[in-house]
Amino acid sequence: MSDIKKVPLVATEITGLWKSYMISTMVRCVMKYYLNHVECEEIRDILQQALDLSNQHIQELTKFFNEEELCIPDGFNDSDVNINATRLFTDSFYLQYAGFVAIFAMHNYTLILNHIARSDLRDFFSKCINENVKFFNNSAELRLSMGILIRAPRVEVPKKVQYVKSQSFIFNWFGEKRPLLTVEITHIFALIISNIVGRAITTGFGQVSKSKKNSDFFFEGKTIASEQIGELTSLLADEGIPIPSSADSYVTDSTATPFSEKLMIMHSSALASSGISNLGMAIADTMRRDLHTKYIKYIAVDMKYAKYSADILIANEWLEQPPQAIKHENLVGI
Repeated sequence: MSDIKKVPLVATEITGLWKSYMISTMVRCVMKYYLNHVECEEIRDILQQALDLSNQHIQELTKFFNEEELCIPDGFNDSDVNINATRLFTDSFYLQYAGFVAIFAMHNYTLILNHIARSDLRDFFSKCINENVKFFNNSAELRLSMGILIRAPRVEVPKKVQYVKSQSFIFNWFGEKRPLLTVEITHIFALIISNIVGRAITTGFGQVSKSKKNSDFFFEGKTIASEQIGELTSLLADEGIPIPSSADSYVTDSTATPFSEKLMIMHSSALASSGISNLGMAIADTMRRDLHTKYIKYIAVDMKYAKYSADILIANEWLEQPPQAIKHENLVGI
């Protein structure tokens, strides 16, 4: 068998390594801060698992970068976090956030794995997926035992197989709309949950940011998340479906900044990108045109917000450029 490490990395593999390193270093900073303030020992164990996974992945990713003679990204480090800043979020948010990170990681590692050729990298990203599946299950079990797991709505469904008999199943713009499919409820629920986490993050970042421009950016994110939560929960309520909610506001009254402005902007940008991805999946599974229209509107809003974050990052020279194909004409030395 030929030495797989002599097979040059393809573009998708380089991208996977780079994105994984950036996210892992960000999560490491966040978890270090959370661990310095968490009170519940069971939640502490979950956060420690997240920190341990991040450190482990960073070591493994660094090894890949060195072996392939690739530039190691700057990412995020101890200069981007002040673990001694007063508590900004509650313990229950720490646990909800851990579950959100696991979902984000499972989704992204799966997307990366789909386009990996080399077996050593496939082994690595497969391991990352399995580790995050276990981590998600651990966090979900603890949320369930503590009574803070936000459950999807329970609904009654027909007892017999049914077939669609009219185009109005999809295209009915006027009059009474058909009941939501369970797959449509699933995506609405997922979008509400991700926006609940996003609203807490942007609220916290907005109140601790020392830049008026950045603070305005974060609070705009809070407004976007709140509006989407409101519209989506109203949609469920109008159809007589139970509304998922949390009894915790998640954010304290602290004004001490735990993270660098760069990390907070990048984190919010990642949330916007995740939201766009979630909406794309929702559109693919949705068969009611009114929902299509709503989701397309949300994507436009989220894309505008993502551009807003990119503008701030570029203006402050905080946006680390992803790996780029060289332009051979620029290498001419004459």
